[in-house]
Amino acid sequence: MKHKRYNYNKLPYCFIAIFLIILFPFQGYAKVYIDINAPAGKRLPIAIPDIKIAGILSAEPEVMSRLRDALVRDLEFSGLFSIIDKKAYVEDPNKKPDDIDFNDWRIIGADVLIKSVSALEKDDLTVELKLYDTVQAKMLIGRRYIGKTTTVRTIAHKFADEVMEALAGEKGIFDTKLLFTSGISGGKEIFLADYDGYNLRQITKNRSINLSPQWSPDGKKILYTSYKEGRPCLYMLELATGREIRLAGYPGINISARWSPMGKEIAMTLSKDGNPELYILELDGMKLRRLTNNWAIDVSPSWSPDGKRLAFVSDIGGNPHIYVINSDGTGLTRLTYDGKYNAAPAWSPKGDKIAFARLNGGHFDILVMNSDGTGQVQLTENSGDNEDPSWSPDGRYIAFSSTRDGGVSRIYIMQADGSNQQQIIMENAERGSPAASPAWSPFLIQ
Repeated sequence: MKHKRYNYNKLPYCFIAIFLIILFPFQGYAKVYIDINAPAGKRLPIAIPDIKIAGILSAEPEVMSRLRDALVRDLEFSGLFSIIDKKAYVEDPNKKPDDIDFNDWRIIGADVLIKSVSALEKDDLTVELKLYDTVQAKMLIGRRYIGKTTTVRTIAHKFADEVMEALAGEKGIFDTKLLFTSGISGGKEIFLADYDGYNLRQITKNRSINLSPQWSPDGKKILYTSYKEGRPCLYMLELATGREIRLAGYPGINISARWSPMGKEIAMTLSKDGNPELYILELDGMKLRRLTNNWAIDVSPSWSPDGKRLAFVSDIGGNPHIYVINSDGTGLTRLTYDGKYNAAPAWSPKGDKIAFARLNGGHFDILVMNSDGTGQVQLTENSGDNEDPSWSPDGRYIAFSSTRDGGVSRIYIMQADGSNQQQIIMENAERGSPAASPAWSPFLIQ
């Protein structure tokens, strides 16, 4: 048996301590069960029975129900699985977890199966989860998680990520986070939540206007603009310690900060020398250099994944449009020509696409285009204002804000082709609470 443990004592406070033990040596996956790049089609049938309980404790059935529900929701959200209804199961529920007659699962059409067992002593929780191929009658992965009852959703997210990697060959996004702004607590503060809206945490508490939160590439820091000093200044905040640094507080505006992919530079918009222009701050030595130099308004920079180019918004051609420029200030190229107002470009993780918002017919909608401006496709329509797109770290989903439900901005997620648009309900927040400017975390290293 190989053991793999993570030191969670050094992680930001927003992460929950869980220990993982791998139940058998990792050998890679020879078979790919799901082609995530194929057109939408048949989903992989999967069975997920209730979690077996080792010992009878009154609190555990409810805890295990929450874990299974979170696991089911993650896999359903992926759009790649068909969860077989428990009413169809024919296996004797009194069987031991490892006593499996795979024919019981093949009969109901399950290609893969998740079996699990848990134990709870006071608040200490141990959950063992195993993924099986029912056709080949073999275990694909086995994991044992040790944590607290409060960590059940995190355990579910982590195992769902493992399932995705085992069956599709790519890691899932279920253990990622979302930053966003909201007036849940008064003012406009920065909040953080799991991708599905749970484990909601307030990050800023200055009772001012805080805008445009963005992740560092390692997920340990955030950038944001705040009016807490009476004018828009840019700040960098360490999530683990709460230590904050003001990066830019020049006269005029200090907005639109974005980390470079390597985390060594930050692009931003400053108006300290007149009109709003793009600047790049080199963190080593805090050296500032000007990127654009024109009479126009240049905002919303977004780095390409290789760090060589930035997409941004400028009205140098009249109306606001999307442009790209090399990181040394050369090679200015216009990408959009349609629409009265184009905004908020977001480069995809693979670098082949750019998502953005466009004002058409009195409302903003989300579009995607190739990184050279061709192949523009509209993803939202007839649904209020849809703005601020942010890609998931695997490039399969886009988070965005929308006013489609009663005119109040809330967070939605859709697949990268615009399908399966769904609202993210924030835990312990009123359903009508506003939320905007989502920023999807990178894959978090734990």
